[in-house]
Amino acid sequence: MTQAFSASSVRADWSPSPEPKQWQQLRQSLLPGDSWRFVDATSTDQLEAGEYIRRPRTVGDSVELDAGLILKKADQPEWSVRVVPMRAVCPEDRLERKDANGGWTPYPGRAVTAVRVRWICSL
Repeated sequence: MTQAFSASSVRADWSPSPEPKQWQQLRQSLLPGDSWRFVDATSTDQLEAGEYIRRPRTVGDSVELDAGLILKKADQPEWSVRVVPMRAVCPEDRLERKDANGGWTPYPGRAVTAVRVRWICSL
């Protein structure tokens, strides 16, 4: 028997920190559209990156969304911006991205992926 997915049944044990002012200003000037939610920011000697999501919508046992990335590598003078259709596969705690043909492909996971997927699935 298959268990139905319900966002209200997902327990999130993580949530993003408030968006830092620096990232808020970058998002407002670089990321197209509105209703973006801050997820995380990373800053190392090699890169700075801000991660965002918007428009989460439940589709079957997954949550589809737009993922926004603001990125600047140490050797680049300009920020780059990407918006990628993604989905959180809730029962499996993993992410997938939509490829150019409209199919879903695995997105490389990190140590924090599972808890973030649970948070996305709880939205």
